[in-house]
Amino acid sequence: MFQLFKQLLERSGTEPVADCPALKLVGEAQLMSVVLMLEVAAADFQDASAEHDEVLSYLTSEYRLTPADAEVVFRRAKELSSDSVCLHRFTSKMKDLSYPERLDLMEQLWRIAYHDGTLDPHEEAMLRKIADLLFIRHSDYIQCKLAVQAG
Repeated sequence: MFQLFKQLLERSGTEPVADCPALKLVGEAQLMSVVLMLEVAAADFQDASAEHDEVLSYLTSEYRLTPADAEVVFRRAKELSSDSVCLHRFTSKMKDLSYPERLDLMEQLWRIAYHDGTLDPHEEAMLRKIADLLFIRHSDYIQCKLAVQAG
């Protein structure tokens, strides 16, 4: 029993980046951003294939990854997301992001939530939690939402 508890604690700590060239192209905060995108995509308990394409598009355009490298980063983020029990584990890695960078991330998370054409209440609740953990002011949270709705 103690061994199981010890393994769980070790797994909940910092995840080392695998020795994969594609994963070295993005920083830890960027990988955690992708994990948050996947968390939002899964919040509505629907098929997330449309969001999958949106996340891959984001990786190729924002970080200039090849489609193959983007897929590797996506798979690693998916692994981390599936092992997740709390969002703090991911948002705590983003303390070094500037406020405008956190706002950009929040806007991208809203795009993921709206990508399937509807906003599920679970997605919105997840976004609110993430905004709080990233110390994003409520007015900016709403502005990001409105910007994505309008565009």
